Amino acid sequence: MLSAAAGASVLGACASSAPASKPAASASLRVSGTVAYRERIALDPAAEVVVQLLDVSRMDAPSVTLAEQRIKANGRQPPFAYELQVEAGRIDPRMRYAVSARILRGEQLLFINDTQYPVLTQGSGATADLVLVRVTPSPH
Repeated sequence: MLSAAAGASVLGACASSAPASKPAASASLRVSGTVAYRERIALDPAAEVVVQLLDVSRMDAPSVTLAEQRIKANGRQPPFAYELQVEAGRIDPRMRYAVSARILRGEQLLFINDTQYPVLTQGSGATADLVLVRVTPSPH
């Protein structure tokens, strides 16, 4: 009888600790949205969409990539939905963050964003719908 009571108290402790594990799940932030372009052209099935969450705080230094998602087109067409996750502890409210995207076919750059899409801090939200511009290939 005593062991049953001890078992019940252990189970009770486990049940009460479940909500405490919830903050650990919320320790990551999510940035989401879509990637599209205006041109009415079909995307090559071999293309890949690369979306990055960047720390763009320093003007005199390259941006730092905090999260990246790669999406294979596989015949699908834009818009492509993305979701980036970053540990909340890596986000400093005093700094500036932006989402960037590009579409590649192998090493060839097809589309890129020419506008900065701020997220997470300084009044920006956690969503950004990116519109990319076509890159004209350089003549060889």
